[in-house]
Amino acid sequence: LHQAKMANSAMDDWQNQILERLQQRNRIERHYFSDVIAAHNRLFESSASLKAQNVKLEIVKAHGSANPMANEKISMLEQKVFKLQEELTEMHRRKGENAQKIIELNRLVQTKDEEIAKRDKKVNDAVSIQETLQAEKRKLEQRMLKDEQQALQLACTSIEDKLRQVQNENRDLIERWMREKARAADMLNDANDKNSKMRQQQVQNDLLEAARETPTPKTTGNQTKVVPLPIVRAILPSKMLCKFDAHEGEVFAVKFSPSGSIFATGGGDRVVKIWELQGAKAFQKDALRGSNGGTMSIEFDLQERYILTASNDFAGRVWSVNDQRLRHTLTGHSNKVLAAKFLGEMGKVVTGSNDRTLKVWDLKNRACIRTIFAGSSCNDLVTVDGNGANIISGHYDKRIRFWDIRSESSCNEISLHGKVTSLSLSPDGTYLLSSSRDDMLKLIDLRMNQVTGTFCSDGFRIALDYCRACFSPDGQYVTCGSLDGSVFIWNTNSTRVEKTLKEHTNPVIACTWHPQGTHILSSDKLRKMVVWGDPVY
Repeated sequence: LHQAKMANSAMDDWQNQILERLQQRNRIERHYFSDVIAAHNRLFESSASLKAQNVKLEIVKAHGSANPMANEKISMLEQKVFKLQEELTEMHRRKGENAQKIIELNRLVQTKDEEIAKRDKKVNDAVSIQETLQAEKRKLEQRMLKDEQQALQLACTSIEDKLRQVQNENRDLIERWMREKARAADMLNDANDKNSKMRQQQVQNDLLEAARETPTPKTTGNQTKVVPLPIVRAILPSKMLCKFDAHEGEVFAVKFSPSGSIFATGGGDRVVKIWELQGAKAFQKDALRGSNGGTMSIEFDLQERYILTASNDFAGRVWSVNDQRLRHTLTGHSNKVLAAKFLGEMGKVVTGSNDRTLKVWDLKNRACIRTIFAGSSCNDLVTVDGNGANIISGHYDKRIRFWDIRSESSCNEISLHGKVTSLSLSPDGTYLLSSSRDDMLKLIDLRMNQVTGTFCSDGFRIALDYCRACFSPDGQYVTCGSLDGSVFIWNTNSTRVEKTLKEHTNPVIACTWHPQGTHILSSDKLRKMVVWGDPVY
């Protein structure tokens, strides 16, 4: 209906335009001939008046008037009549010409009218064709929409079928994975049982051998003296022995084994590397792979059979040193794990995390047996006694907390002036060394739970929240790296700086002493590791 109205309005517009054009043409053409028509009418009127005068003159002439004046006037009137007749003839001739022109113009008007009629017909035909095309367009659009809808329905059905197929495959894969995992767990349990039996047998054999052996005494007369064990004395290194790239990126952790035969490093490249120090050179022996984050802490067990690591991927891991196999993955923290230590008991470890918890793990059962809510992010921790019941942790809230895993809450705590970055226990277990972001190291007497010494120096700056400080093996010195790449060594008795080692060009993150006190290892933020000591000739 709307389109029909539009078509009628279009036809009315065309007719109005044609009428306006005809009226305009009529006005133009009448303007050209109006003077001729007026002159023609005037001639007819003059001719009529002259005829009347002529009749009067003929009447006068018939009466025979002999007036010479009248005759002269008559002759003048005759001449005037003659001229008027000539003008009338000319007017008739012009009238004929004008009539011919009017006929031609009428013919042109008829031709134009016919052309206008033809154009109107074409317009009407075009309007009807347009309406037909619009109707066909609407039909085609409806058909296309229906076809697209059907195609989309078919595609949706196909995708749903594929989704169901993928879900079924996913369920099958999960079931297969769970079966494989269960099988691997069974195999690992069998291997652990065998290893446990072998360890127990080895312990029994060692006990039998120890029972057969007798101590070697020195006799002087009738007295017997036991030979004392040699006392380890730390030696302050005099120079750098070697410098090498340990990892690709930051080197977060470095640790000597208890015997000092090897050392391990961990960095941001998610690899734990085992090295051997031969003279003034360090050689890589093995690499432990499997972590999904940077290694923040490394710890050896006393028998040097296992390595415990803490990682940025929210997990701790236990590796075997001999075959470099990943034995345990300790998952349960909800943030970065920054510290991990073996407990005194066999098969137990403790981890500290940025999720504000400490977790105690039983490696035999592969489970977390205790979670301690510390209230603040744990940056480092140490275990105090041999049975592993007491734990000391350093936290982001500037506090050092003392825990007994047999109780539910913290036994004690010490407040410092900066965020605690590391903890280290003295060899005799009576002192605790802490480093904090106030650029100071504190010496704490664990027997009194009091700070008894402070180590600081001009130019010494703690670079990161996880920078590590440590005791020397005889407890006479403490060492820590600085922001400017220096390694500072203080005397624990005088709290004065004994030596400053400068070789790093980037902030130093971690330091460790050789168990015999002969070397120091230091690592920095840009993959470098430096071995400090005295050259052997």
